[in-house]
Amino acid sequence: MNRRLGATAGVLALVIACAPARTPPVTKPVSFAVLEDYDKGTDLRLVARDFVLLRDLGVPAWRGSFGWDDYEPEPGRYDLPWLRAFATLADSMGIALRPYLGYTPAWAARGGRDDQVWNDPPRRIEDWSRFAETVARTLAPYPAVRSYEIYNEENVPLWWDGTAEDYAEVLRAGAAGIRRGDPDAEVLLGGMVWPDAEWLEHACAGKASGAPFDVLPFHAYPETWTPDSVTVERYLGPGFGTSFLAAADSLCGRRPVWINETGFATTPGKTEREQAEWWARAFASFLAAPRVEHLGIYEIRDQRLDTPVIGDAPNYYLGLVRRDGTRKPAFATVRLLVRLFGADSITVADGDLDVRVTEGTPGELYHHLFIRPDGRRLAFVWDRTGTPTVELRLRSAIGRVTLYEIDGSSREWHPADRRIIRSVRLSPGAVRIFEIEPASP
Repeated sequence: MNRRLGATAGVLALVIACAPARTPPVTKPVSFAVLEDYDKGTDLRLVARDFVLLRDLGVPAWRGSFGWDDYEPEPGRYDLPWLRAFATLADSMGIALRPYLGYTPAWAARGGRDDQVWNDPPRRIEDWSRFAETVARTLAPYPAVRSYEIYNEENVPLWWDGTAEDYAEVLRAGAAGIRRGDPDAEVLLGGMVWPDAEWLEHACAGKASGAPFDVLPFHAYPETWTPDSVTVERYLGPGFGTSFLAAADSLCGRRPVWINETGFATTPGKTEREQAEWWARAFASFLAAPRVEHLGIYEIRDQRLDTPVIGDAPNYYLGLVRRDGTRKPAFATVRLLVRLFGADSITVADGDLDVRVTEGTPGELYHHLFIRPDGRRLAFVWDRTGTPTVELRLRSAIGRVTLYEIDGSSREWHPADRRIIRSVRLSPGAVRIFEIEPASP
């Protein structure tokens, strides 16, 4: 059975019609993963081909589904040889694995409101917990396997045909099974379609020290499955910190927050250039947001049009690589961004950067500043709708300044001195990316 791919269109919460508020400098971990689903039995030579692409991107981490319906097709009969081979391949190629477990088999399904079984809660929670434990125990010897996630996008009916209380039971039982099978593996809440504090009231059972997961993930597909007014810059506004994070910490205890699915679909009418620029805007906007420590890049390849998917047309066009194997411009953009952010941590320092308009009229002007552990600064500036010329003023002295284009090419930027990067002309939606070396002593 083909794995069900992609995110679903959903109602978005905490969308604020302004840029994220500036905060004092804060240092946080950063990491990345790339998503791609594989059916049981997929030719591992094809998987290895994709793993080469992950390494070329600089993201040696994979996320995808391990379907309960695939790996326990009948009660108590496990079919795990392909999973072992998959994990062996990942170990040999240095790829970390972060699977999510889900997709209820027909024999275990309780039944629900729709005519599908894969999204049903299990009829017997013991069956589910035993499956989670068996997979975790089987794969525990493989260093590649880092974590398990409990179902996926469960806060919408399309992906979970049960109640929030049903999911809370599945979450607790699945986490317990995973920890019996592999005490070293992290457990992730199933990635929510949006930052849904109400859902957490049940998942965390109102106990700050009792949340059964280690990482709190959600998904973000602005400009693919959102109204036109919901741009990547507006997806997480001040309400994300003041409302969602505050509620999540109170309900669940403070947990790392991940955007473990995000992407932009090149459906007819949207260009590959727009996708590349979107990724630059998304990296800057999301990594500047409070507490967001991880981006899951959806996905490596466009899906063949004859591949069954749940959802609509965008599910076929989210890849960084086309169906014929050639790379879209966004592949080079994401590779560049991962390299620029490619450390174990980053400091968000928006307050250390001022952007001043020197010519023209701004439309929707955005900017972010990051400091890498080696002291180099990364400045992002763009205007979604206007064409102003701006200068970037930094609080501390600057050394050599390099401008990066979204195709990964670069050149030294000479209109810069002391603390000011001058004569930066913007065009609608195009991101200017500067790497700023520390000033010489």
